[in-house]
Parts: sequence; structure tokens; C-alpha cells
Amino acid sequence: MSIADVQVKKLAVHRDGRGYLFEGLRADDGLFSGKYGQCLISVLNSGVIKGLHRHQKQTDFTLCAKGKVLYVATDGTRARKFLLDGADPMLLKIPPGVWHGYQAIEGEALLVHNMDSVYDPADTEVMDPHAFGNLWHLHGVENV
Repeated sequence: MSIADVQVKKLAVHRDGRGYLFEGLRADDGLFSGKYGQCLISVLNSGVIKGLHRHQKQTDFTLCAKGKVLYVATDGTRARKFLLDGADPMLLKIPPGVWHGYQAIEGEALLVHNMDSVYDPADTEVMDPHAFGNLWHLHGVENV
């Protein structure tokens, strides 16, 4: 390999009132020849809830790279809550079928999501973030 083998791809940024995100690398990207599905970077504005949603096939691996995030996983009857902190990172594995969502709790936050498959809207079901009651408070956060 030489410097001539370096490839560059401009990344598209998707913005809305909640913040912005961009795809870092996808398994179907011409620059990649590996086995995993996708890496997604999500920047969250303070107080905004993203979720709830679940996937039928996709497994998510998520970490917070900057800021603090309340991350909620639920089956509709029970909830597990995690405080993701960029200063003290941990990785969450969210299997298919689990409702999940997150909220930046102190200023802007940055999440990195790696998935075992390329995002498919047909595999994603979305629900109102309050469908299972008010899950969006720090009471009951697990100390991991």
C-alpha cells in the first residue's frame, strides 16, 4: 500500500432541531471490506429525547463519546436505565426486540452506534417516548 491507495469520502450531515448525525462507515460502503454493518455518530441537544424505537433483526452497540446521556431500554413492563458519560465510557449491547432511546442531560452529547447490519428502516419500529410512562428521569439508573 502507498499514499496513492488513500481514499476520501465526504460524509453527509443530517440536521434537525434535535441536533445532527452522520454515518461514519457502512458495511456496504465502497471504502470498507469488513464484516460489521454500520457506525453511526449521533450528536444530541440537551433535553431532547430520541426514541423509543426497536429493531427486529439489528443489534446495537452504543457508547457516549462526549457529554452525558440517559439511555433507556425497556420491554414495555420493565425498564433499565444507564447514565452514559463520555468522561467514563461504557459500551451497551442492545439486542433485537428491545425498545430503547436516549436523552442528553447536560449540554450537547455525542453517541457512537455500531450495528451488526446496515440500518434498514423496514427493520425499525418507532413509538412515542412516553408510551410506557415517564421513563426520562435519573431515578433507578444502574451503577455499572
